Amino acid sequence: MPISPTRPRPSLRSLFVPAILASIAAHPSVAFAAEKDAPELPVLVRSFREVETPAPPFENGRFDPRPGETIAFLGGTNTFDQDRHAHLEERLHLAWPDRDLKLRNLAWQGDVLTYQARPRNFYTKKGDPQPGSVPDLRERTAPGIVFIAFGKMESLPGGDWSADAYRELVAQLGTRTRRLVLVAPTPFFPSGPAQSQAATRNARLATVVDDIRSIAAENDALFIDLFTPFRETPDPSLSPNGIHLTDAGHRAVAAEIARQLDFPAAPDSADKPELSQSLRQAILRKNRLWQQYYRPTNWAFLFGDRQHVPASRDPVERGERWFLREIDSLPPLIAETEADIHRYAREMASSR
Repeated sequence: MPISPTRPRPSLRSLFVPAILASIAAHPSVAFAAEKDAPELPVLVRSFREVETPAPPFENGRFDPRPGETIAFLGGTNTFDQDRHAHLEERLHLAWPDRDLKLRNLAWQGDVLTYQARPRNFYTKKGDPQPGSVPDLRERTAPGIVFIAFGKMESLPGGDWSADAYRELVAQLGTRTRRLVLVAPTPFFPSGPAQSQAATRNARLATVVDDIRSIAAENDALFIDLFTPFRETPDPSLSPNGIHLTDAGHRAVAAEIARQLDFPAAPDSADKPELSQSLRQAILRKNRLWQQYYRPTNWAFLFGDRQHVPASRDPVERGERWFLREIDSLPPLIAETEADIHRYAREMASSR
């Protein structure tokens, strides 16, 4: 029947929304957003292994990794990019070559203090409800030392910096470990298309740095100030766009962290360049393997909402999930590569 010109034409919304709601009511398994189960922990917390008793703060306020300890990093793009440059990780292994440290970068491009986008079912206890699906079975990161690096992007207009939200994150992570290092971000550098705004942006960022310093003191956490030293002597070559770091920027930041945390003296890489290169290549290989484990591709077929389809199963042994088999092969490869890292670090130390 034609619609009368005097009657309003029904919108697509009015036609389809009731049908969609009816479908959800009839199939509650797809109404994941309306589930009444207990909420999952925030993603930055549930990425760590649960513990009965969190490790206490650093003794005497001194950064001193324990043998075999895991050092994790939380933050946005600059923190994520540490894996590609590896300057800080190399310094850590050379400063404590006999500690067999394990470094895990949990940062994600675009992460900010109050929002971290992750795939569906990422480290959740409850997985996809389809038959044959399993929850995320990957190993959680051991909560040893955790570096927290937020605040720069949040300081921008509309960035929604909140000291209370930062305190809440510190408290949540404190249920896993209290060996926390709060990192005040680098300043906005006078480079890139917004270089003329660097001074104005840094004036706002300075208040964020003060908040982070205060929160560190409140929680007996260590504090690293990357803002003040690089603001006092701004170097445009350290950033291509005023925000992110170049390789030289990552190298300078690693040196400043080592200075402020009072790393022990390390061997000079120039003394044994071939051995130093082997160490660096092993670190980069471990980081690639770790990212494949922590941020695997084909997530929907691994722990997402496509586990039940034929493509997620072995073409011969149809009962076997070959995506699970592949992800389970990575931890031994990571451990093997870390053994190489520890060996090279010891050999570098013995050459002093």
